[in-house]
Amino acid sequence: MANGTSTRAPASSLGRIVERLGSSLLSMEAGTVDDGRVIGSVVLYDPLDKPELLPDSLVLGVGIAGPAETASQIRALSAGGAVALVLREPVPASAEIDQAVADTGMVLFGLVRGASWIQVATMLNSALSIDSSNEAIPTVGAEMGSDLFELANALAALLQAPVTIENLSSRVVAFSADQAGTDEERRLTILGLQVPTIHSEKQQRDGVFRRIYTSERPVFVEKVVPTGLPRVAIRVKAGEELLGSIWAVVQEPLTEQREQGMVEAARVVALTMLRARVSADSSTRLRLGLVSMLLDGGTRAREAANQLNFAKSPACVIAIGASSEHDDAVRTEAEAQRVASALNMHLQPIYPRAVAALLGRIIYAVVPLRETNRNAQEEAAQIARAFIARVDTTRTLYAGIGSVVKEVSELHGSRTESDAALRVLRSREDGELRVATFADVYVSALMLRLSDLLAADQVAVGETLQFLGQYDAEHGAELVSTLRSWLDHFGDISAAAQAIHVHKNTFRYRLARLAEIAGVDLSDPEVRFGLMLQLRLFP
Repeated sequence: MANGTSTRAPASSLGRIVERLGSSLLSMEAGTVDDGRVIGSVVLYDPLDKPELLPDSLVLGVGIAGPAETASQIRALSAGGAVALVLREPVPASAEIDQAVADTGMVLFGLVRGASWIQVATMLNSALSIDSSNEAIPTVGAEMGSDLFELANALAALLQAPVTIENLSSRVVAFSADQAGTDEERRLTILGLQVPTIHSEKQQRDGVFRRIYTSERPVFVEKVVPTGLPRVAIRVKAGEELLGSIWAVVQEPLTEQREQGMVEAARVVALTMLRARVSADSSTRLRLGLVSMLLDGGTRAREAANQLNFAKSPACVIAIGASSEHDDAVRTEAEAQRVASALNMHLQPIYPRAVAALLGRIIYAVVPLRETNRNAQEEAAQIARAFIARVDTTRTLYAGIGSVVKEVSELHGSRTESDAALRVLRSREDGELRVATFADVYVSALMLRLSDLLAADQVAVGETLQFLGQYDAEHGAELVSTLRSWLDHFGDISAAAQAIHVHKNTFRYRLARLAEIAGVDLSDPEVRFGLMLQLRLFP
């Protein structure tokens, strides 16, 4: 207290982060939490691929183990600007670690077993509420993450019960710090930030959600799962729009006084979620503007990179697109926006200065890297592979990787290459290759570009292939596919016949027949090259 006015820690302070997440995820192992120490970013740290630390980082120590290594990393990370380190439990203990913590002022936390590093990074980023004057791009949902965690804690204190706040998809947007006394279903929900599908589907079938969403008062749910504890839930509604629900783990129905407290809390949560939607929309528009400026290259790219604090870093462009579009344009747009948000979440813990946005039907990410060589481009490709493997979508995703450029003013060229690589991947029928650099598909990209030019000039396929195509159509033959397979297999009759599932004698007959009726000399290398090129350009 000062002059009769209470003070509290800044919204993005280490003390507030610990307060929100509580013992559900983190255990205090060493050091002292300074309520006023601001956290600027959350960074996933891998000793084999060390990231660039930003000031006031909270570091998730992937792969750090053993007393000696832990003590050494505490000193090194502190020198790089970190203020706290999280290690997987059980966290080693030694006099060496205690001395390193004392010398640096770092704080050491333990991470509960069962939580993945990506999940924890997502939770921590959601809990951060960073002052927009110090951050080029506000964290999506930062205000909601800040206020809703506080509301969950306040409601938990009122009800004397652990609380979660969930959206309409049963995804957890906030939870109270103390989840002691809950059941396994709640533990899995907190760790995954999502009610397990098997339980949410059962509640849907049993009409639990219908009861909650149609009631103005809290609804007592006897058994969410056969071995679990009862719940009490209330809808979160703004006007006529349903936004989600609040759930508390209880032993028995609430008293009338606590029911009323939950009703009032639901109103406040509704307003907070509506404000967060506006904030998220603003953040999305800002990202879109910055990504557009970066992809334009030149002076505009330098201006955007300055705002993102990587104007002097090498960078490259990743273009991500889907295999096809939904018939429902709204559904396509909604899913693309969700994937773009997921990509930003995926990048934030590992590359906190990276930025991604949806432009048209393509999601572009601009990633600052440490080098400009082939290894750096492969690093970007690994980012894309990891994301595509993890993200849940109804369509197959592909990613094209542009070259790493030394100057951000040259990012337009990287964007052009990423577009070309993505187009090649989406045009292939097998769809086996999901991520590729421009260099990986260079020849195929040239073929597509030549096809565009020929189509623009209204240049058609040559007479020989025109004739063979017409013959196939009129006689039910397969001379064009025979020719294509023979050229693709460099004249190997056995391999070419096997590729189109015919006997090699049948294949020889077809080959002789097409040479005879089309009047072509397949022994002439110029003829073979011309036919192969046309088959590539006019598929």
